[in-house]
Amino acid sequence: MALEHYIPQPKYLEMAATLLRRSLVWLAFPLFLLSGCASNNTRSDTLVDFSQIKDDQVMVVGEISIIPAVIAQDLKQETDTFKPFANERVLLWLSADVGNNGESIGILADWGQPFYFALPRQTMQVTELERAKGEVDELAYLPLAFPEVMKYLVRVDDRAIYIGNLRLYVDEFDQIVALEVVDESVSAVAAFQRRFGTSVRPRVSLMAEEAYFR
Repeated sequence: MALEHYIPQPKYLEMAATLLRRSLVWLAFPLFLLSGCASNNTRSDTLVDFSQIKDDQVMVVGEISIIPAVIAQDLKQETDTFKPFANERVLLWLSADVGNNGESIGILADWGQPFYFALPRQTMQVTELERAKGEVDELAYLPLAFPEVMKYLVRVDDRAIYIGNLRLYVDEFDQIVALEVVDESVSAVAAFQRRFGTSVRPRVSLMAEEAYFR
């Protein structure tokens, strides 16, 4: 099952200055970064159980992936091997739905790989994306225009939730022309329980456009 939304292609990719904002926010610590790479403002903590997750946190399980979307027919032959953002990672900016005092949380993930993050146990919005380029110890960040604010719901008794695979369709100009949230919960929950055991089963809480929850 997929929640799909197509976005009109803008003429230009708007580049926003984010260095000042980044200095005022903090990065969530990932439970797993499957590539084993981390910049100097992130940390890779491999956990085998929930003992290190705080009482006010929930484990968020999901994925963000890319599919090439070639728009210009006359460029198709040249872009058959087009792989957007090869050898890059992605930084997702999240903020609490209410009561966040303007603070954001950045989570650094690998394209096309499951992620497991300990985040505040509250409903959150995915507001922005950035491409992470460069060497392991010195990443550079480039804004990636994100056409929709996405949102996922958290209950007060949640210990782990699955928010879906956020699939982005990217054209040859590095623009997101469409997106969808794909429900891969069967395989995701099975992989989760192989890693963490069967005592906890993530509740499925797929992210969707913010307007969907109004």
